Amino acid sequence: TILVEVWYPMTVATQSKAFKDIIAKHLRETADNMDGLPFKLHDFGFRGVSSVQSASLGGAAHLVNFQGTDTIAGIVMARDYYGCPMAGYSVPAAEHSTITAWGRENEVKAFQNMLTQFSTGTVACVSDSYNIWYLCY
Repeated sequence: TILVEVWYPMTVATQSKAFKDIIAKHLRETADNMDGLPFKLHDFGFRGVSSVQSASLGGAAHLVNFQGTDTIAGIVMARDYYGCPMAGYSVPAAEHSTITAWGRENEVKAFQNMLTQFSTGTVACVSDSYNIWYLCY
């Protein structure tokens, strides 16, 4: 049925809109402006879906609300089916192995290195490798 085909992208778009609203609320409370909002939730979903078609649908649905993505299939779908010349952009990003390679005792140094290497602009650091609360101090 058509419900099977539209459920996934509708769910992704709805959830990312809810996240966008929450992030925007906190940005209004804590930031000088809302300029960074389009990159506050980055899509790395291609690696966790069952097919290129799922990545295309979910990735394009995410791009309704945010511009940060590593899901090229979503960008291609937005271009091919919606005429959007460039719907999303990647950012420098760590992933678990690039943090854990430093070892638990050097997790903070791994973050410092990432921020030294990419000292301006948006950067994504995976923060659940060991202890996110330790990193916050």
